[in-house]
Amino acid sequence: MTALSSLDSQLREIAATYSGTCTYALTDLTGGGHIGMDEDEVMPLASLIKVPVLVALYQAVHDGKLALEDRTAYREEHHCFGSGVLIHMTPGAEMTVRDAAALMIIISDNIATNMVIDLLGLDYVNDQMRRRGLERTEIFCRLGDREAGLDARNMSVSTAGETARLMERLARHEEVSEAASEDMLRILRRNDGRGELSRELPWDELNMLPDHRQNWVAEKGGSFLNGVRTCGAVFHGTRGAFAMAVFCEGGSGPGAGRNSEGNALLGRLGRAAWEALAAPA
Repeated sequence: MTALSSLDSQLREIAATYSGTCTYALTDLTGGGHIGMDEDEVMPLASLIKVPVLVALYQAVHDGKLALEDRTAYREEHHCFGSGVLIHMTPGAEMTVRDAAALMIIISDNIATNMVIDLLGLDYVNDQMRRRGLERTEIFCRLGDREAGLDARNMSVSTAGETARLMERLARHEEVSEAASEDMLRILRRNDGRGELSRELPWDELNMLPDHRQNWVAEKGGSFLNGVRTCGAVFHGTRGAFAMAVFCEGGSGPGAGRNSEGNALLGRLGRAAWEALAAPA
């Protein structure tokens, strides 16, 4: 049995402990090979939709539609409850487009996300996913749209396979351009939550791993009602690198917030993959 097939068996055993639906996909960027479980099943993205929005933004910049240095402002129509810091600030606050993107990813700011979405348009984001062959990755509405109700599937969806593919393209610097991929990875590496796939790794007080130039994780997670927990990540370590995506839905186990059953599961899956493929010996 190869290391990757052995890891697949281990991940399936861990996923089987979840009380709801769990899907995953993983591509070994060093040794080659791919594993997954129900990776083509459409699942709700929650805040993981912010990665496709980020990619679409950098494509728009690359195509000359706008610049990262352009100024944009938080307006009343961007208001949305949930994660972030802008909800505690007065509408009218200005920032660069890149700063809005950084807030969208690093602290998962929902208002900053709506600011970026409005610069692009929902159709543009979806079209960029289609152009990449991601046929089941789709955003249906701005964040906080009341017509979506409390069902995350009415907001945005994807599959573990497509999300892992998008993360792989970023890791290989094939997304938009080499420079754009590197800048997006730089933002994703500063994720402030660490509540999903990388939660069990040995982070220090500065949100860094030991020998941080070699060992790092670029990731974005998401969460919503009905046990929805999601994460897409690029893990890079001294022994290798891999792209991974995991989706959970419907879990009814103990815990809430970042201590929910889904978050705990994501952490166990991420740690197992890290130790098998990338962690320092």
